[in-house]
Amino acid sequence: MKKFLPKITLLIFFFFFTITYSQSRFSHEAGLIFGVASFQTDFGQRHNFPSANQSTLSVGVVHYLNFFGSQYNWRSGTSFFSEHFKLKTEFNYLFNTNVQHEGEYVELDNEIGDKLKVMKGQIKMYNIGTNLEFYFFQLEDYTAYFTNKKSINPFVSLGLHFSAYDPDILVNDVSLEGTEEPYLGLINKWQEGAIYLNSGSTFGVSAGAGVRFGLGDFDFVIDSRWQHFFSDKVDGLDDFSSDTGSEYNDTAIFVNIGVVYVFGKY
Repeated sequence: MKKFLPKITLLIFFFFFTITYSQSRFSHEAGLIFGVASFQTDFGQRHNFPSANQSTLSVGVVHYLNFFGSQYNWRSGTSFFSEHFKLKTEFNYLFNTNVQHEGEYVELDNEIGDKLKVMKGQIKMYNIGTNLEFYFFQLEDYTAYFTNKKSINPFVSLGLHFSAYDPDILVNDVSLEGTEEPYLGLINKWQEGAIYLNSGSTFGVSAGAGVRFGLGDFDFVIDSRWQHFFSDKVDGLDDFSSDTGSEYNDTAIFVNIGVVYVFGKY
């Protein structure tokens, strides 16, 4: 994971350096977000949504780029795009220590059930991405750049993300890192050629929805998104055998609340 930190730090520095010198036709917002991330991975039973979800806390920072300046006036004009779209950049960190198998196979009173019970996982992840948000009501009517009224504005979003992940697999709470295959403590499909404990990175896409509440100089945001990773190794598992439930890439669902400061409100 450490090898990705310089790259991520450089991206964040470049991003904030760029927005600092952006032209006056843009304006900015920044905030903090907290929430829950639920992974759908090869832990759990395929097509059994409750058992396939492993939840963890997520914390991050966000920046919004508005396509109008804080000194907006009716003479400068607007477009449909500037009146309905924001560009959000988000950086968050997730640490999941509660990844485990669930479902009917874990409940079996046999060797398979016993081995699934003692198999657990951990996922550490840095996630940075950008989302284009479409707001249903005109931003001119909503944002406190132009009005001090409390307002509500729902939105939908599409995004592109880069994730650096560091998985681990444990048997009886002992990491498999440094242990040679075959991993006899696991069921057959995970014993050889299916465990990946090295750090990795992947891109992904997302779709989401949420709502913003205008509260003076600050906005309160509630949003959720579904994120699809272009990798099946985020959880450290990727089985290529014919007897597999691992043919799908990993995904995650994020539910966040946030407080956003809007620069230049009056």
